[in-house]
Order: sequence, then structure tokens, then C-alpha cells
Amino acid sequence: MQKIKILVWPKKNVYFCLALVILLILLITLISLQFRIMEDTFDATGKTIVIDPGHGGIDGGTHTDRLLEKDINLEVSKKLRNLLTDMGYQVILTRDEDIALDHLSDTGKNRHQRDLNARVQIINNSNAQLFLSIHVNCNFKNPSASGSIVFYGDRFSENKELAYAIQRALNAIEINGKKRTVHDPVLSNRYYLLNHSKIPGAIVEVAFISNTTECRMLEGSAFRDELAKAIAEGVSKYLIQLEKTKSN
Repeated sequence: MQKIKILVWPKKNVYFCLALVILLILLITLISLQFRIMEDTFDATGKTIVIDPGHGGIDGGTHTDRLLEKDINLEVSKKLRNLLTDMGYQVILTRDEDIALDHLSDTGKNRHQRDLNARVQIINNSNAQLFLSIHVNCNFKNPSASGSIVFYGDRFSENKELAYAIQRALNAIEINGKKRTVHDPVLSNRYYLLNHSKIPGAIVEVAFISNTTECRMLEGSAFRDELAKAIAEGVSKYLIQLEKTKSN
């Protein structure tokens, strides 16, 4: 009959492992507490954020029979402005009504170009910490496409960090207990605002109007509230982490 060997650890090894686990738990708790304290004491006074509601006026953006992108962009942007203002940030909207901005610029070969130049001018003259351009996504060739996608450029190293902070917050949104499609932010050099801005920024495509479920949710104010809250959370965490990095 084969004897079963039982391995018994010396007590000092067991105590060492327990001490190591306890130390690790304390370290994680300390780091978490430090970050929460940073969140509680972070002073947003004097920090400015530009919010650009995409399209407007004659330019309705993408649309369905019932929804125009320009209207969704504006409402989400206003909700986001209110949240950030409550946090103590100064907020500049490139537009706060249903208008195009081409009349604010005299440079550009056409109305669309003048509109984009006007938005860039507002961003570059703002002395802000960052800008966000709010949009609605669309892919009628792939109606199953869903979720929020944040686009960023490589003009500033901070762009990537900002995009990831916002993307993580948007990915965490749950609808009826279910998470939406999870995306990574996308590096892109095709956006005029990202290529010509003098401050860090991101393009936030909040949802797909071409997706039946998301289109229906976009019709209601509750989903727009959730989108604005997530973006505000991402922006705040990015700025807190940026401040923490500078202080170290």
C-alpha cells in the first residue's frame, strides 16, 4: 500500500505568507484612499474646458426620421456643461443654440471649412485645459455596431490619456443591468479639430444612431444623462491624475 505524503509548511513560512498578504492589502487600501482623498480635495477652480457640440444650424449631421445628430450633440453638451460647472470647472460651449459657426470665421474655401475654423479659433483662444467635441456615430451598413467610441490624435501625449479615461467611463455604462459594447479609444488623424487645436482634446462619439436599440435610447433624456455623467467622470479622473502626476 502506497503511503500518502503530506507536505507541512514550517510555521515561519506560513506566517511570512500571511504577513505578505496583509501588507499587500494595506498597500492597495492606502493607494485607493490616497486617490479618493485627491478626488475630494481636487480644486477645479480656474480650470477651463471647451465643449464643442458638433454640427448645428444648416448642418444637421447624421439623422433618422425622428432624430437629428445636431440636437443630440447640443443636449448632451449642455448636460455635460452643467455637471462640470457643478464640479467647479469653467466651461465654454462653442455653440449653445442651433446654429452653425461659419459666420464667425472669414477663412476657408466653403461654409463647412469656415465652420470648423471658427470652432478651432474658439478652442485655441480659450486658454483651456482641454476640449471635447461631442458627436453621434452612424454606420447603416453595420446596424449592429453600438457603444461609445472616443477618438484622439497624436498632436499631444495627453490626448491618449484623456481618451482612455473617458472611454473607460463610457464603457462602464449599464443599460437594464447589461453593459454596452466595450471599445478602446481610436487613434485617428482625420479630424480637423484634433489636427489644428493647440490644447489636448478628444472627439466623443456617444452612441450609434444607426443601431435600433441605441437610437431608441437616444430619444430619451435618461440615456443622454448617463452619457453626460460618464464623460464628466472621465474628464475629472483625467485631470485629477494629471494634477497628481505633476505634483510628484
